[in-house]
Amino acid sequence: MEMAPRAAMMAKKSGGTSPRIVVGAIDDNMVYPLLVWAWSLHHTSETGCRFVIGQLAGTLSDHNRSTLGQLLDFMGIEHEFRALPFDNRFITQGHISPTTFAKFVLADMIPTEHVWIDVDTVASTGWDSIFSAIEKPAPGIELIVAERGVVSATSSRIATSPSNLAFNAGVLGWPAGPRRAWSRALDSMEQVQTQEQHLFNDLYAGAVSTVPESFNTLTYRIDTLKELPQLPHILHFAGAHKPWQLPKRFRKRCHSHGCPWSLWFNAERDMQASLPQHLRASLLQPLQRAAVRSGQGGWAREQRGLGLLSVLQKMGPFGWLLVIAAKPFRALIPRGTHPLHYS
Repeated sequence: MEMAPRAAMMAKKSGGTSPRIVVGAIDDNMVYPLLVWAWSLHHTSETGCRFVIGQLAGTLSDHNRSTLGQLLDFMGIEHEFRALPFDNRFITQGHISPTTFAKFVLADMIPTEHVWIDVDTVASTGWDSIFSAIEKPAPGIELIVAERGVVSATSSRIATSPSNLAFNAGVLGWPAGPRRAWSRALDSMEQVQTQEQHLFNDLYAGAVSTVPESFNTLTYRIDTLKELPQLPHILHFAGAHKPWQLPKRFRKRCHSHGCPWSLWFNAERDMQASLPQHLRASLLQPLQRAAVRSGQGGWAREQRGLGLLSVLQKMGPFGWLLVIAAKPFRALIPRGTHPLHYS
Protein backbone atom coordinates (compact mmCIF):
# COMPACT_ATOMS: atom_id res chain seq x y z
CA MET A 1 0.00 0.00 0.00
CA GLU A 2 1.07 3.66 -0.34
CA MET A 3 1.47 4.43 3.35
CA ALA A 4 5.20 3.60 3.57
CA PRO A 5 6.37 6.02 0.85
CA ARG A 6 4.02 8.71 2.17
CA ALA A 7 5.42 8.33 5.68
CA ALA A 8 8.97 8.49 4.29
CA MET A 9 8.09 11.65 2.40
CA MET A 10 6.81 13.32 5.57
CA ALA A 11 9.89 12.31 7.56
CA LYS A 12 12.03 13.97 4.90
CA LYS A 13 9.82 17.06 4.89
CA SER A 14 10.08 17.56 8.65
CA GLY A 15 13.83 17.03 8.60
CA GLY A 16 13.57 14.34 11.24
CA THR A 17 12.24 16.79 13.84
CA SER A 18 8.88 16.58 15.59
CA PRO A 19 6.19 18.08 13.35
CA ARG A 20 4.48 21.21 14.57
CA ILE A 21 1.03 20.82 16.08
CA VAL A 22 -2.12 22.17 14.44
CA VAL A 23 -5.34 21.95 16.43
CA GLY A 24 -8.93 22.12 15.24
CA ALA A 25 -12.34 20.73 16.13
CA ILE A 26 -15.31 19.39 14.22
CA ASP A 27 -18.80 17.97 14.44
CA ASP A 28 -20.85 16.01 11.92
CA ASN A 29 -21.49 19.16 9.85
CA MET A 30 -17.77 19.78 9.28
CA VAL A 31 -16.46 16.34 8.28
CA TYR A 32 -15.88 17.06 4.58
CA PRO A 33 -14.50 20.58 5.16
CA LEU A 34 -11.98 19.11 7.60
CA LEU A 35 -10.45 17.01 4.83
CA VAL A 36 -9.86 20.08 2.64
CA TRP A 37 -8.56 22.03 5.68
CA ALA A 38 -6.08 19.30 6.61
CA TRP A 39 -5.00 18.76 3.00
CA SER A 40 -4.29 22.45 2.37
CA LEU A 41 -2.36 22.91 5.63
CA HIS A 42 -0.42 19.67 5.18
CA HIS A 43 0.59 20.27 1.58
CA THR A 44 1.57 23.93 2.00
CA SER A 45 3.55 23.39 5.21
CA GLU A 46 7.27 24.03 4.92
CA THR A 47 8.26 21.77 7.82
CA GLY A 48 5.39 19.31 8.28
CA CYS A 49 2.61 19.32 10.84
CA ARG A 50 0.58 16.97 12.99
CA PHE A 51 -3.13 17.48 13.57
CA VAL A 52 -5.01 17.18 16.85
CA ILE A 53 -8.73 17.08 16.07
CA GLY A 54 -11.17 17.58 18.92
CA GLN A 55 -14.85 16.74 19.05
CA LEU A 56 -17.36 17.36 21.82
CA ALA A 57 -19.15 14.27 23.10
CA GLY A 58 -22.19 13.39 21.01
CA THR A 59 -21.37 15.70 18.09
CA LEU A 60 -19.40 13.36 15.78
CA SER A 61 -20.68 9.93 14.81
CA ASP A 62 -18.46 6.88 15.03
CA HIS A 63 -18.99 6.31 11.30
CA ASN A 64 -17.80 9.79 10.35
CA ARG A 65 -14.82 9.57 12.66
CA SER A 66 -13.84 6.21 11.18
CA THR A 67 -14.23 7.50 7.62
CA LEU A 68 -12.10 10.55 8.38
CA GLY A 69 -9.41 8.36 9.90
CA GLN A 70 -9.27 6.14 6.82
CA LEU A 71 -9.00 9.07 4.41
CA LEU A 72 -6.44 11.00 6.45
CA ASP A 73 -4.35 7.84 6.84
CA PHE A 74 -4.41 7.20 3.12
CA MET A 75 -3.33 10.78 2.41
CA GLY A 76 -0.42 10.38 4.82
CA ILE A 77 -1.68 13.13 7.15
CA GLU A 78 -0.55 12.53 10.72
CA HIS A 79 -3.44 13.06 13.13
CA GLU A 80 -5.15 12.08 16.33
CA PHE A 81 -8.69 12.56 17.59
CA ARG A 82 -9.44 13.90 21.05
CA ALA A 83 -12.82 13.21 22.64
CA LEU A 84 -13.87 16.19 24.76
CA PRO A 85 -16.59 16.44 27.41
CA PHE A 86 -19.67 18.42 26.43
CA ASP A 87 -20.41 21.42 28.65
CA ASN A 88 -23.91 22.90 28.81
CA ARG A 89 -22.36 26.36 28.75
CA PHE A 90 -21.13 25.65 25.21
CA ILE A 91 -24.12 27.11 23.42
CA THR A 92 -25.29 27.32 19.82
CA GLN A 93 -25.47 30.89 18.51
CA GLY A 94 -26.96 31.27 15.05
CA HIS A 95 -24.73 29.29 12.67
CA ILE A 96 -21.96 28.97 15.31
CA SER A 97 -22.01 25.54 16.94
CA PRO A 98 -20.89 24.63 20.47
CA THR A 99 -17.78 23.08 18.88
CA THR A 100 -16.21 26.53 18.75
CA PHE A 101 -15.71 26.35 22.53
CA ALA A 102 -13.47 23.29 22.09
CA LYS A 103 -10.53 25.65 21.58
CA PHE A 104 -10.58 26.43 25.32
CA VAL A 105 -10.51 22.77 26.33
CA LEU A 106 -7.84 21.79 23.81
CA ALA A 107 -5.57 24.68 24.79
CA ASP A 108 -5.70 23.43 28.40
CA MET A 109 -4.90 19.90 27.23
CA ILE A 110 -1.89 20.95 25.12
CA PRO A 111 0.52 23.09 27.17
CA THR A 112 3.19 23.02 24.44
CA GLU A 113 3.28 25.46 21.52
CA HIS A 114 0.66 24.89 18.85
CA VAL A 115 -1.72 26.79 16.60
CA TRP A 116 -5.50 26.54 16.60
CA ILE A 117 -7.05 27.06 13.15
CA ASP A 118 -10.79 27.04 12.48
CA VAL A 119 -11.83 24.34 10.03
CA ASP A 120 -13.68 26.82 7.75
CA THR A 121 -10.33 28.01 6.37
CA VAL A 122 -7.91 27.21 3.58
CA ALA A 123 -4.14 27.70 3.66
CA SER A 124 -1.44 28.72 1.21
CA THR A 125 2.35 28.49 1.30
CA GLY A 126 3.92 30.34 4.21
CA TRP A 127 1.14 29.89 6.73
CA ASP A 128 3.37 27.95 9.14
CA SER A 129 5.80 30.85 9.47
CA ILE A 130 3.44 31.86 12.29
CA PHE A 131 5.32 29.32 14.40
CA SER A 132 8.36 31.59 14.54
CA ALA A 133 6.27 34.02 16.62
CA ILE A 134 4.72 31.23 18.69
CA GLU A 135 7.99 29.56 19.61
CA LYS A 136 9.79 32.77 20.66
CA PRO A 137 7.19 35.18 22.09
CA ALA A 138 8.17 38.43 23.77
CA PRO A 139 7.93 38.59 27.58
CA GLY A 140 4.32 38.82 28.77
CA ILE A 141 2.87 37.52 25.50
CA GLU A 142 0.50 34.59 25.99
CA LEU A 143 -1.22 34.43 22.61
CA ILE A 144 -0.37 35.18 18.97
CA VAL A 145 -3.24 36.52 16.85
CA ALA A 146 -3.72 38.11 13.44
CA GLU A 147 -4.14 41.84 13.07
CA ARG A 148 -7.70 43.01 12.71
CA GLY A 149 -7.53 46.45 11.13
CA VAL A 150 -9.36 49.34 12.79
CA VAL A 151 -10.72 48.44 16.22
CA SER A 152 -13.33 50.35 18.19
CA ALA A 153 -11.79 52.58 20.85
CA THR A 154 -14.28 51.54 23.52
CA SER A 155 -12.79 49.82 26.54
CA SER A 156 -15.78 47.54 27.06
CA ARG A 157 -15.23 44.42 24.98
CA ILE A 158 -18.67 43.09 25.92
CA ALA A 159 -20.36 46.15 24.40
CA THR A 160 -18.56 46.02 21.06
CA SER A 161 -19.63 44.37 17.86
CA PRO A 162 -17.79 41.08 17.14
CA SER A 163 -16.25 42.75 14.09
CA ASN A 164 -14.66 45.41 16.33
CA LEU A 165 -13.03 43.06 18.81
CA ALA A 166 -9.27 43.24 19.10
CA PHE A 167 -8.84 39.91 17.36
CA ASN A 168 -10.77 37.11 15.73
CA ALA A 169 -10.31 33.75 17.48
CA GLY A 170 -10.25 31.70 14.27
CA VAL A 171 -6.43 31.50 14.33
CA LEU A 172 -4.73 31.35 17.72
CA GLY A 173 -1.01 30.79 18.21
CA TRP A 174 -0.34 29.29 21.62
CA PRO A 175 3.19 29.58 23.08
CA ALA A 176 4.20 26.94 25.61
CA GLY A 177 2.98 27.71 29.11
CA PRO A 178 -0.09 27.90 31.32
CA ARG A 179 -3.42 29.12 29.97
CA ARG A 180 -5.72 31.64 31.59
CA ALA A 181 -8.66 30.34 33.60
CA TRP A 182 -11.64 30.63 31.30
CA SER A 183 -14.30 28.58 33.10
CA ARG A 184 -14.97 31.01 35.94
CA ALA A 185 -14.89 33.91 33.50
CA LEU A 186 -17.51 32.18 31.36
CA ASP A 187 -19.72 31.68 34.42
CA SER A 188 -19.70 35.39 35.19
CA MET A 189 -20.06 36.58 31.60
CA GLU A 190 -23.37 37.87 30.28
CA GLN A 191 -24.58 36.28 27.06
CA VAL A 192 -23.52 38.20 23.99
CA GLN A 193 -23.18 37.54 20.27
CA THR A 194 -20.23 35.21 19.51
CA GLN A 195 -19.72 34.33 23.17
CA GLU A 196 -16.38 32.56 22.83
CA GLN A 197 -14.89 35.37 20.72
CA HIS A 198 -15.75 37.92 23.40
CA LEU A 199 -14.43 35.65 26.12
CA PHE A 200 -11.09 35.26 24.37
CA ASN A 201 -10.81 39.00 23.91
CA ASP A 202 -11.67 39.67 27.56
CA LEU A 203 -9.07 37.18 28.75
CA TYR A 204 -6.20 37.85 26.38
CA ALA A 205 -6.55 41.24 24.64
CA GLY A 206 -3.85 42.69 26.89
CA ALA A 207 -1.41 39.83 26.41
CA VAL A 208 -1.33 39.27 22.66
CA SER A 209 1.22 39.81 19.94
CA THR A 210 0.07 40.16 16.36
CA VAL A 211 1.08 38.79 13.01
CA PRO A 212 -0.22 40.29 9.72
CA GLU A 213 -3.88 40.00 8.79
CA SER A 214 -2.89 37.58 6.01
CA PHE A 215 -2.68 34.86 8.68
CA ASN A 216 -6.43 35.14 9.30
CA THR A 217 -7.98 37.01 6.38
CA LEU A 218 -11.72 37.09 7.03
CA THR A 219 -13.69 37.00 3.81
CA TYR A 220 -16.15 39.61 5.04
CA ARG A 221 -13.22 42.05 5.42
CA ILE A 222 -11.94 41.64 1.87
CA ASP A 223 -14.09 44.53 0.63
CA THR A 224 -12.41 46.86 3.16
CA LEU A 225 -8.86 45.87 2.19
CA LYS A 226 -7.43 48.06 -0.55
CA GLU A 227 -5.53 45.15 -2.00
CA LEU A 228 -4.07 41.82 -1.07
CA PRO A 229 -0.41 41.89 -2.12
CA GLN A 230 -0.30 38.10 -2.16
CA LEU A 231 -2.50 35.13 -1.44
CA PRO A 232 -3.60 35.14 2.20
CA HIS A 233 -1.63 32.66 4.27
CA ILE A 234 -4.94 31.59 5.82
CA LEU A 235 -8.27 32.59 4.29
CA HIS A 236 -11.15 32.31 6.75
CA PHE A 237 -14.67 31.82 5.36
CA ALA A 238 -16.42 33.50 8.28
CA GLY A 239 -20.20 33.63 8.27
CA ALA A 240 -23.09 31.24 7.91
CA HIS A 241 -22.53 30.25 4.27
CA LYS A 242 -19.45 28.36 3.12
CA PRO A 243 -17.87 27.30 -0.19
CA TRP A 244 -18.74 23.61 0.20
CA GLN A 245 -22.45 24.53 0.32
CA LEU A 246 -22.40 25.84 -3.25
CA PRO A 247 -23.50 23.18 -5.77
CA LYS A 248 -20.80 22.37 -8.32
CA ARG A 249 -22.78 23.61 -11.30
CA PHE A 250 -22.51 27.19 -10.02
CA ARG A 251 -18.77 27.20 -9.29
CA LYS A 252 -17.45 27.91 -12.79
CA ARG A 253 -18.16 31.63 -12.62
CA CYS A 254 -16.43 31.88 -9.26
CA HIS A 255 -13.36 30.15 -10.72
CA SER A 256 -13.30 32.35 -13.81
CA HIS A 257 -13.36 35.54 -11.73
CA GLY A 258 -10.91 34.26 -9.11
CA CYS A 259 -13.34 34.93 -6.28
CA PRO A 260 -12.05 34.11 -2.76
CA TRP A 261 -14.06 30.90 -2.65
CA SER A 262 -12.02 29.58 -5.59
CA LEU A 263 -9.07 29.06 -3.22
CA TRP A 264 -11.11 26.51 -1.32
CA PHE A 265 -12.37 24.89 -4.54
CA ASN A 266 -8.78 24.51 -5.76
CA ALA A 267 -7.70 22.81 -2.53
CA GLU A 268 -10.75 20.53 -2.73
CA ARG A 269 -9.84 19.55 -6.30
CA ASP A 270 -6.28 18.66 -5.32
CA MET A 271 -7.44 16.71 -2.28
CA GLN A 272 -9.87 14.69 -4.38
CA ALA A 273 -7.20 14.00 -7.01
CA SER A 274 -4.95 12.44 -4.37
CA LEU A 275 -7.45 9.64 -3.77
CA PRO A 276 -8.16 6.64 -6.02
CA GLN A 277 -11.55 6.41 -7.65
CA HIS A 278 -12.83 3.63 -5.37
CA LEU A 279 -12.21 5.74 -2.23
CA ARG A 280 -13.74 8.83 -3.80
CA ALA A 281 -16.87 6.85 -4.66
CA SER A 282 -17.24 4.87 -1.43
CA LEU A 283 -16.02 7.32 1.22
CA LEU A 284 -15.60 10.84 -0.10
CA GLN A 285 -18.66 11.46 -2.23
CA PRO A 286 -21.21 10.72 0.53
CA LEU A 287 -19.41 13.25 2.74
CA GLN A 288 -19.40 15.79 -0.06
CA ARG A 289 -23.14 15.40 -0.67
CA ALA A 290 -23.83 15.85 3.03
CA ALA A 291 -21.66 18.98 3.11
CA VAL A 292 -23.70 20.70 0.39
CA ARG A 293 -26.81 20.21 2.53
CA SER A 294 -25.16 21.16 5.83
CA GLY A 295 -26.01 24.22 7.90
CA GLN A 296 -29.30 25.76 8.88
CA GLY A 297 -30.46 28.40 6.46
CA GLY A 298 -32.78 31.28 7.28
CA TRP A 299 -33.53 34.83 6.39
CA ALA A 300 -32.04 36.55 9.39
CA ARG A 301 -29.40 39.00 8.15
CA GLU A 302 -26.45 36.75 8.96
CA GLN A 303 -28.12 33.68 7.42
CA ARG A 304 -29.44 35.01 4.11
CA GLY A 305 -26.43 33.84 2.14
CA LEU A 306 -26.90 30.28 3.36
CA GLY A 307 -30.61 30.51 2.65
CA LEU A 308 -29.81 31.49 -0.94
CA LEU A 309 -27.38 28.59 -1.33
CA SER A 310 -30.05 26.25 0.00
CA VAL A 311 -32.52 27.55 -2.59
CA LEU A 312 -29.96 27.05 -5.37
CA GLN A 313 -29.36 23.49 -4.23
CA LYS A 314 -33.08 22.68 -4.19
CA MET A 315 -33.71 24.30 -7.58
CA GLY A 316 -31.08 22.18 -9.31
CA PRO A 317 -30.37 23.32 -12.91
CA PHE A 318 -33.23 25.82 -12.64
CA GLY A 319 -31.09 27.69 -10.13
CA TRP A 320 -29.47 29.39 -13.13
CA LEU A 321 -32.67 31.44 -13.42
CA LEU A 322 -32.00 32.83 -9.96
CA VAL A 323 -28.36 33.50 -10.80
CA ILE A 324 -29.37 35.40 -13.95
CA ALA A 325 -32.00 37.37 -12.01
CA ALA A 326 -29.37 38.36 -9.44
CA LYS A 327 -26.95 39.70 -12.06
CA PRO A 328 -28.23 43.32 -12.04
CA PHE A 329 -27.73 43.42 -8.27
CA ARG A 330 -24.26 41.91 -8.12
CA ALA A 331 -22.70 45.22 -7.02
CA LEU A 332 -24.75 44.97 -3.83
CA ILE A 333 -23.45 41.50 -2.97
CA PRO A 334 -20.30 41.59 -0.81
CA ARG A 335 -17.27 40.58 -2.87
CA GLY A 336 -15.67 38.39 -0.23
CA THR A 337 -18.67 36.50 1.01
CA HIS A 338 -20.65 35.21 -1.93
CA PRO A 339 -19.81 34.01 -5.46
CA LEU A 340 -23.03 35.49 -6.88
CA HIS A 341 -21.18 38.79 -6.74
CA TYR A 342 -19.54 37.54 -9.93
CA SER A 343 -22.64 36.26 -11.71
